Amino acid sequence: MISRHHSVFFKLHAFFALALIILSLLFFSALGEQERQKYRLLVHRSMELSQTLETLKNHTCESQNRSLTIAGFQEIKALNSNARRVTLPPQMAQKLQLNQLNVEIYQDSQGICYTLIRDHCTMFYRDMSEANTYYFVWFLFFALFGGLVSMYLLLWRNLLPLKQLYEQIQLYGEGKEMSTTLSLTKGKDEIALISNALFDALEKQRRLKSSRELFLRNMMHELKTPITKGKLIVELEEERPNILLLGKLFSRLDHLVHQMAQVEKMHAFALKPQKVKLNTLLSTAMDHLLLEDTHVSFSGCEQNIDVDPVLFTSALQNLLDNAVRHATTLPVVIECTNEKICIKNSGEPLKRPVEEALQAFVTERGDGGLGLGLYIAQSVCELHNFHLKYRYEENVHTFCIEF
Repeated sequence: MISRHHSVFFKLHAFFALALIILSLLFFSALGEQERQKYRLLVHRSMELSQTLETLKNHTCESQNRSLTIAGFQEIKALNSNARRVTLPPQMAQKLQLNQLNVEIYQDSQGICYTLIRDHCTMFYRDMSEANTYYFVWFLFFALFGGLVSMYLLLWRNLLPLKQLYEQIQLYGEGKEMSTTLSLTKGKDEIALISNALFDALEKQRRLKSSRELFLRNMMHELKTPITKGKLIVELEEERPNILLLGKLFSRLDHLVHQMAQVEKMHAFALKPQKVKLNTLLSTAMDHLLLEDTHVSFSGCEQNIDVDPVLFTSALQNLLDNAVRHATTLPVVIECTNEKICIKNSGEPLKRPVEEALQAFVTERGDGGLGLGLYIAQSVCELHNFHLKYRYEENVHTFCIEF
């Protein structure tokens, strides 16, 4: 399972959130700078207005209005009802007092207005050169925000098949059928190409696996029939040395076919773990091997274990069969704890390293077997994420399955 913090989607969301925060900070910073520029413009225009009036202080109000209109200030009769006074920062407001004029600034829906109070008249002017609204910062913000959201959605859409691909690979690993929608992935990006290439490879592997399973099943079926007939004929014949030898050969062939079936089942099996009692699995393994109670002694095996019953019984059966066949004295001892199960038998040291004995098609005594017993046990342990450990001390072989 992918950790949330390691997910590429989490990183995408985090990157988008970080980019959005940075964009918002830049936007509010730009708005603040715009407001400061606006105040500077107000002060500049106010001082320009007051300086113009200072040069026209001996003129009548009508002549002042004509000169101010030329400078970009239009006289209005009164302020609008929605006009609100603009409070300038102290340093900027102080500059307006240099010309000894009472200048008040107001803002309404149409723009900036000035109220000029002099000894002989009070005048209201609107600054015709000042824009009503600063649209550039807002336009830039929404353009960048739209581009960022579009890029986020595009990346998320391109990465979505990656999540679906991961889910399908998980299903394949669990032995379930993969959805055929992966082969229909449209697009020419890297993820789409990887998805399609992987599906094609898995589809070829599925066909090869089906062909191999069909071949092995047909071969085992064809072998079972003459082996069964041969064993039946041997049982009907009188006991003679050659007949007994044929019986052993047919029994050995039957055992080899059974081992091949176990290997095939192990590689094609999807684990179905459930809680079962360990002593029940051991009893089933002993029944399959036709072992008597005097052949095996086990203790402390009453606990439950979470395993696939069929596969784990096969592993125990092969370990028991190996222990009984190579033991110099019986019974074989089985010791169980909550952490492991150990199978012990007395015997001579191995003729080869244990790593070789755990490989397929390696036998210890050269008795004609396929040498798959320990290999099956090792593979079943790996499927369950268990560890098969071996040690030899004081003429005792010990195989332990650590949970």
